[in-house]
Amino acid sequence: PSAEIVEGDSVTLICSSDSNPPALNFIRFKENQTSAVGSGQRFSISSINSSHNGPYYCKAQNKYGSQRSA
Repeated sequence: PSAEIVEGDSVTLICSSDSNPPALNFIRFKENQTSAVGSGQRFSISSINSSHNGPYYCKAQNKYGSQRSA
């Protein structure tokens, strides 16, 4: 994080990839959840609260496969 985030703030998470060929799809997961919480490069939370707490990661996919972020 580049700044302190407080309850009620808007937050945007951005996924990027330098794969060749470029990633066609991005899927976002919250750690320890089996279903995706979003797709696309940008995921916005308009009013953050404690239920949003926790690590998030992205999975980028191109025609050769997929890779999960750290």
